[in-house]
Amino acid sequence: MPHFDGTLNPEYCNVMSATDAYKAVYAQSDPGNGIGGYDLKSAADRCFAFDYDSSGKRDHIVLYRPGLGTVCILKNNNGCFTPVYATASPGAGIGGYDLRSPNDRICPFDYNHSGKADHLVIYRPGTGTIWILRNNGGNFMPVYAQMDPGRGIGGCNLASAADRIFAYDYDSCGRLDYLVIYRPGTGMVWILKNVSGCFTAVYAQTTGIGGYDLLSSADRAFAFDYEGNGKLDEIVLYRPGAGIFRIVQKNGAAFASIYTASSSSGGVAGYYLNSSADRCFAFDYDGGDALDELVIYRPGAGVFWVLQRNGTSYKAVYQQNAPGEGIGGYNFKSPVDRCFAFDYGSNGNPDHLVPYRPGTGTVWILERAY
Repeated sequence: MPHFDGTLNPEYCNVMSATDAYKAVYAQSDPGNGIGGYDLKSAADRCFAFDYDSSGKRDHIVLYRPGLGTVCILKNNNGCFTPVYATASPGAGIGGYDLRSPNDRICPFDYNHSGKADHLVIYRPGTGTIWILRNNGGNFMPVYAQMDPGRGIGGCNLASAADRIFAYDYDSCGRLDYLVIYRPGTGMVWILKNVSGCFTAVYAQTTGIGGYDLLSSADRAFAFDYEGNGKLDEIVLYRPGAGIFRIVQKNGAAFASIYTASSSSGGVAGYYLNSSADRCFAFDYDGGDALDELVIYRPGAGVFWVLQRNGTSYKAVYQQNAPGEGIGGYNFKSPVDRCFAFDYGSNGNPDHLVPYRPGTGTVWILERAY
């Protein structure tokens, strides 16, 4: 297996590791001026890809600043980014939700079962507050709202500051129309179904899911397309710093593990996840219209790997070990660096990478140099 001391066994010598395997199509270095008028000068800033115009494509970027009510949604026109929605800083939030708590979080969701994750879920963990916003020509309005303090959603009280939410394709229909709510450190995980705005639990446990116990506060999870069929109907769970990684799949009313890795078993294709800084997300490496590859990176160390399924295991198709130089000229040398997948070409393929450094105005967009 590859080791983080920079050495590789001969069997891994064909792994792409040159940082110019990707190139920048947009770059604001450190310090930079952000993107599309959003300065990215706050350490609280967060970003993700979004289907703003209900096209079925993750080709807009949402940037927000929890605690200050600031939200901006950017459209891309051949590398020129312009806002289709923007508030000042401090601002009034979006759709009536004030975004005045530093704990506020936002994620995309397919509320109306259209196959398009074009609604926004905004929640304030620890208070029971959660809203779901619909976009009507740039005018956002709530279709579900629990104020602060609130009662959560679907029986899940959202009473812990640790609570996290993401959209998920529970019934393998190709729609992100269920919500997963999990509470790392407690084993709690719920999956909620929406019927005309009434949310009910189809899964509710305090013992984790698919054999993953969720008993560490470091645990993280996200939806993933393990089978490469265009459906985000698996869940990745991992524990940075402990080397634990698992992919679970629905099996009847329960969940079963379909891939398990640990530091003692050689990690995920040799990546041991032995740093608490490690982060992971789903990515479309091969432009196949499916989020079926994995990115694992270590901000502050320049470590960046892209992993592709190889039968029942994974192989590295891009690899920078520690100390590394990141990817495409973006060095990932700051511990606050973050990254997500983005459909830059509006072609249905979230095959671009958006690394950014909140608090510095730094943001790049990278594409594969074929």
